Amino acid sequence: RKNEMTRSSLAPTALRRGFLLAILFCTLPLCLFAQRSVTIKVTNSLKDDVPIAVYWRNPTDREEKRVTHLIPKGETDEIEGYSGHVFVAYDQSVQYFKEFITPEPKAGESVVDFTVSALIKKAAVARFVNRSGSGPMEIFWKNTQTGEEVKASPEIASGDWYDVESHTGHVFVAKNMEGTKLKEFVVKAVPGVREEHTVGDKAKATFYNKMRKTMRIFYIDEATGKEVGVGQDIEPGSYQGVFADPGHKFIVYDDKKRRSKEYTVSAAFGEQQTFHVEL
Repeated sequence: RKNEMTRSSLAPTALRRGFLLAILFCTLPLCLFAQRSVTIKVTNSLKDDVPIAVYWRNPTDREEKRVTHLIPKGETDEIEGYSGHVFVAYDQSVQYFKEFITPEPKAGESVVDFTVSALIKKAAVARFVNRSGSGPMEIFWKNTQTGEEVKASPEIASGDWYDVESHTGHVFVAKNMEGTKLKEFVVKAVPGVREEHTVGDKAKATFYNKMRKTMRIFYIDEATGKEVGVGQDIEPGSYQGVFADPGHKFIVYDDKKRRSKEYTVSAAFGEQQTFHVEL
C-alpha cells in the first residue's frame, strides 16, 4: 500500500516536469534566434541627382512593399525593421536597384546605416554581336515550354550589335534574313550583368576525296529523311567545302553508289571540320 501511494504521488510530478521541459524546448529556439528590432538609416549617396525609394521584401512570397518616400540625393530616411530582413532601393523607374540584408546592430546599439552609392540594372543584359560577315541577322526569344519564337531585335548588320534585357535561363535564337537558324543561346547572366554572345559563320565541313574514284556528297534532311545532293562529283584527290549546322548529317557515295559512309558535323558555328573520305 505504501509503495502504491509513492508511485501515484510521483506520477503527477513526472508529468509536470515533462510539460515544463516541453515548454522550455519549444521556446528556447525563439529565445536564441529571435530577430532584433532595429532602426535602419538609408542614405542616398548616388553620384547622379536621382531620388530613390526603399521597398521591404516579404520573405514568404517575395512581394515588395514600399516603406519610404522618395529620398533625394544627399538625404537620409529611417525605417523600422528587423535584423535579417531584406530591403531593396530603387530609382523612380524601378529599373535600377540595390538590395541589402539588415545586419545585426552592434552590441548596445539599435541603429544600422545603409548607404546607397550605386544602382545596377534590374534585368540581365544579353548583347548579340554579328560577326558573321554574311549579312544581317535577327534575334528571337524562344519560349521553351511551347517552342514559340518571338522577335526580340531589329535587323543587326554585320559588325553591329544589339542589347536585349533578359533573365537567367532565357533562350534566344539568331537567324539570318532567310529564317535559317545560325545559333542558339542560353542566358547565364544575373541582374546587373551584361553577357556577350557572338554569332559567326555557319560551320564548314570539308570533304577530301582520298579514293581513286569520284564521289558525291548528299545532305540528310532530318525532317524528311531524304538525301539531297550537294555540289558536283568530287574527283580523286580533290575536296569540297559545305556550310552546315553542328549536328547536320551527310552521306558520301562512290561513283556507282554501291558504297557509302555517313558523317556528322561536330564543328561549332564559325569553325571548320575536315573529313578524309575512304570508302
